[in-house]
Amino acid sequence: MTKALIIILFIILSILVGGCSDTEAVSKEDYSFDSTKANSDKKSDLSSIEETIYGLDYDSVINKYSGILPDNTSITKFKYFVIISDLDEQLTYTLIDNDIRNTVSSMEENFVSKTPVDATPIFLFANFEKYKEFVLKNFEIEESDISPYGFFKISKNAIVVRYVSWKGSISHEVTHKFTRRDFPDMPSWFDEGFASLNEKSTFKNGVLIGDFSFRIIPLRRAIKENTYTGLENLMETDDDEMYGKRTSFYYAQSRYLLMFLQQQGLLTDYYKQFRDSYNTDKSGISQLEKITGRPISQLDKELLEFIKSFDDVK
Repeated sequence: MTKALIIILFIILSILVGGCSDTEAVSKEDYSFDSTKANSDKKSDLSSIEETIYGLDYDSVINKYSGILPDNTSITKFKYFVIISDLDEQLTYTLIDNDIRNTVSSMEENFVSKTPVDATPIFLFANFEKYKEFVLKNFEIEESDISPYGFFKISKNAIVVRYVSWKGSISHEVTHKFTRRDFPDMPSWFDEGFASLNEKSTFKNGVLIGDFSFRIIPLRRAIKENTYTGLENLMETDDDEMYGKRTSFYYAQSRYLLMFLQQQGLLTDYYKQFRDSYNTDKSGISQLEKITGRPISQLDKELLEFIKSFDDVK
């Protein structure tokens, strides 16, 4: 083979290799574009997000409510729930994939030892009037007692939520479903504080971490008006007091107490130890003092300082 022929063959080979490289690059760009489009479409495809748990009877839930559902509702089986939504599919998908999935994961992986044994419907409404009408017809609740944002009706095993983007009601009510199963004797102050902590939170490293919340407002007011009461009063309150005139204050105080514990890395242990020692410590005060290593009087001062540390946050 002559030198000239070798040079010619080398040139031809270089052109062919270069051509293959360009073709491959174009193919990758096309694939990337199609993949992104497919993912975007998938996020509004509710059937693609369905995850069922063996042994849970989803169909009986669907059959129970099929005759009374509002028009244009979607039905999605997911984990321990049947989500029945009149929100648009994209928003419903997002709420399932974030609010519900993250709350379930946080509770399963960090807190509870017993998970729900039945499927629970979650009704999602965009419009308050439709939400109110559905509740009045189906849940034996007086109009004056209807929460404007949602509730978990234990006797009916149903969660009903009027969706408001800033409220976090879905995570709040899903938390109740888990705590009622795992720690059924949990005092209301702890139950509502825990649910309120999760309603405004960020999912990080497998757990919901409580963020600053508007619920601080009643605490600020009580401090300003000199009506703030300490932790012992909160932790020994009964349901009549808890859900009475000072309910917003108690919700807030319990939420920020648990947020305070969470920021010290103590919330998971406190939950489990309180649950496991409930028969000998029904208020949770003894376990709180034990896990922090400080008396309740000192914790009162520290919690007040923690609350006041948010004074500049609006």
